[in-house]
Amino acid sequence: MANDNYKTNIEYGVSAVVSLIGLFFVYQAFTIGVSKEAVGPRTMPMTLAVALVLGGLWLAFRAFRGKAGNLKEGYGFLESNLKRITLVVGCGSLFVLTFWLLGYFAAIIVTYISMLYAFGVRDHLKIIIGAIVMAFVMQWLFMGIMRLNDPSGVLVDLRPYTTLISGE
Repeated sequence: MANDNYKTNIEYGVSAVVSLIGLFFVYQAFTIGVSKEAVGPRTMPMTLAVALVLGGLWLAFRAFRGKAGNLKEGYGFLESNLKRITLVVGCGSLFVLTFWLLGYFAAIIVTYISMLYAFGVRDHLKIIIGAIVMAFVMQWLFMGIMRLNDPSGVLVDLRPYTTLISGE
């Protein structure tokens, strides 16, 4: 495969992933209740989600026009291995699945642990403490300060416990 074709294919792949993530968050934004204000609680999440979708489409359009740019050293997966690629993609998939099943707080913990493992961290104490601290900080920041929607998981609703963190 020629380097230019490789870069274009990577750009298409990134475009697809970014667009799919954006569409997932568009769906999630529609779960947020509306209000009578001109700028309600759904505005910022929907804006960010639509921006992701548009950004993904822009990447695809650039790749289609052959404007993906020059291939630089270390770009893409040429210097990576299949195991690492699979672990990183799996972590993203695990986040979406855990978010759906257990909610945001549990998804942060599970994904943080899986990402540390994927990148070679094996110190169990650092993994557990880091995951818990990250989940508390992200819950407090996004649900407490920014007041974003915190949908319940399909299997378990942790919101009665996480509201202690976010102060709702």
